[in-house]
Amino acid sequence: MTDPHDTPRKGARRFSPGALPGMTPGHQLMFFPVAAAVSRAIWALARLGIADHLADGPREAADLAEAVSADPDALTRVLRAAAALGVFAREPDGRFALTPAAELLRSDVPDSRRDQVLLHGDDLTWLPYRDILYTLRTGEPTFPKLFGRSYDEHLRADTDAAGRVARALASTHRGNLEYLTGLIDLTGITRVTELRGDGLFLQALLGRHPHCSGTVAEDTATVPRDTGALVLKQQLHELPDRDAVRLLRGVREALGEEPGRRLFVLERAVGVGSPDLAAVVDLDMLLITGGRERTTDEWGDLIEAGGFEVVATPSGSGWTAFTCRPAHVPPTARTA
Repeated sequence: MTDPHDTPRKGARRFSPGALPGMTPGHQLMFFPVAAAVSRAIWALARLGIADHLADGPREAADLAEAVSADPDALTRVLRAAAALGVFAREPDGRFALTPAAELLRSDVPDSRRDQVLLHGDDLTWLPYRDILYTLRTGEPTFPKLFGRSYDEHLRADTDAAGRVARALASTHRGNLEYLTGLIDLTGITRVTELRGDGLFLQALLGRHPHCSGTVAEDTATVPRDTGALVLKQQLHELPDRDAVRLLRGVREALGEEPGRRLFVLERAVGVGSPDLAAVVDLDMLLITGGRERTTDEWGDLIEAGGFEVVATPSGSGWTAFTCRPAHVPPTARTA
């Protein structure tokens, strides 16, 4: 199976330094610092809503600058840099236009990535990389050092920040709902619960399995007793092993001893898929949340430590739906 968001659109180009003909090792290396600078430019263009202003066709930079209250020369140069990497395009007459990639920066398209781009450039995710050496030397995330509290505590206290994160996650979910729900088999299940979800995934899952009813539970204490299956979608990768095992054991207790009950853990696995996006996202976990992306074997060990047995691992495009059943005898406590 292929995640539609990982499939190039017609006319779109995958931009990879290793794929550029004639690029020397030195050029490949220097591509990344340059791309980091351009990523900030793309974030700023997203903040200004430039893509929305180009929805009706190419426009002069001066015209765009007036529409978004920007300096014409500065906007021209930033757009030119983004166009150099295929995000926006410059017409022969000097006007700027959308490319397939820039189309995804529009706020009014179904598969918009604008909120995701905005989050990646947000202080919440950008600033921790400034102190990456702190994490390399201590093994501790930089987020608490910069913000004075953990990532989770910060989102609970700052509703604006939590809203920005929620919008980005919703954007991510909308783009792969059909694909990801296809990894989950609810045959024989009549009631499913998604733990700590936003409801979008659950709604799509129930649409695929109309014989099921479902609910979203905020914590394991509120999981309905008649739940036949529980879904954890990207809830564990933000947690260090010890906390992830604790959450899994809470789920194990909530599911009880009824035969046939299932847990579905939906996560990306390191070393699966090309490019290996989980290995890159793992840096966010390392620096921001203190969690980690894991290999398929590491996920299996973690799930076993939480009191479950993995019985199937349908996967594709770097995603795996670990299909689990409660172990007959929950394991003794481990330290992670």
